[in-house]
Amino acid sequence: MRTNLQLSILLLALAALIHGQPKKAAAPKGVPSTNAAAPKWKAIWEPVPFNKDIELRAVYCVGPETCWVAGRKSTILFTSDGGKSWNAQLGGDPDAADEDLADIFFLDSRHGWVMTERNRILGTADGSTWAELGKVPATSRGLWFPTPLVGLVADRHDSQSQTHLNRTENGGKSWTRGSPCGLEAVLGGLSRRLGCMVRRIQFVSPAVGFMGGGAPLNMGTEVAVFSRTVDGGATWVHSIIPDTKHAVESIHFWSERDGLAVLASGQAYWTADAGAQWTGSVNAPAWRSFYASGEGKVLVGVHENGRQIGYSFNGGRTFVSRGASLPARVRDVHFPDSSHGYLVGEHGMVYRYRIVPFDYTSEGMFSAAAPSQ
Repeated sequence: MRTNLQLSILLLALAALIHGQPKKAAAPKGVPSTNAAAPKWKAIWEPVPFNKDIELRAVYCVGPETCWVAGRKSTILFTSDGGKSWNAQLGGDPDAADEDLADIFFLDSRHGWVMTERNRILGTADGSTWAELGKVPATSRGLWFPTPLVGLVADRHDSQSQTHLNRTENGGKSWTRGSPCGLEAVLGGLSRRLGCMVRRIQFVSPAVGFMGGGAPLNMGTEVAVFSRTVDGGATWVHSIIPDTKHAVESIHFWSERDGLAVLASGQAYWTADAGAQWTGSVNAPAWRSFYASGEGKVLVGVHENGRQIGYSFNGGRTFVSRGASLPARVRDVHFPDSSHGYLVGEHGMVYRYRIVPFDYTSEGMFSAAAPSQ
């Protein structure tokens, strides 16, 4: 009994002591708590240039640090360390008079293709050794290969209102020209038969692909056209993006249903149902901007003059733009995933986007936007 009584008195004394301690005052409204964790990471752009004065016009990456760049003077550059070093697989001489390269695409780390200004197709089957494969018609655009053997490109060399889709089934050595692009649509309450001009092609699987372009209505006016295939490009379903007056300049899909279409006016539209419905993006980057998608988790639009970069972290529904300080004009941008990206431009300019520790610094870097941590 005595022991229990002593224990009870001790517990009551301890409770009184705790209750009597003053409570810690809350931080005034608007003053950050001292308990808030300091940020551990940040997003940056930092320079990783090529050391020759050559305009770099297109970039494609198959991994966070594995990229190829195509440019003037028949230049093809390769990096496997995120741009710390560049190897000229072709060209690289500022004094050369060789043909400029216009576009580049890689299916994987071995299979890649380049289109020259005069529409010759170069290819590699090992990621490093290049050979001339064939030639496509003049004015060809939108080079894409959904498999190592099957490729597509659109041309309009003999028409001002329609493009033809060219297809190869031997890796680019020979091409077969298909039927002209056309569709039926209702505009202004009237049925119209329209020709369409394809500008971009993209596949998200060997079977499912998309095209973007425009249908000329009258001098200087086009309605945006979107096309979809589910059989590897054998057949296409064409439709228009309602209430548009400019063609689709680029398309960026990260799944069979989710994507972004950017118009020649600078307007951007997002879809979550494979193009059945389109909604205008809020605060899309100003024209002319080059876009890339990092798995849909980040969409980036880099203005051609290098002074502004727009970011979206919700599938293109809204964008927020930040100032940039790029030293030359931009020509292309590519994001292999949501935390790594590369942009290229004049005078050998290359910048890479990545997430780094908060205290990281490097010469010439500037801050970027990133998804919430």
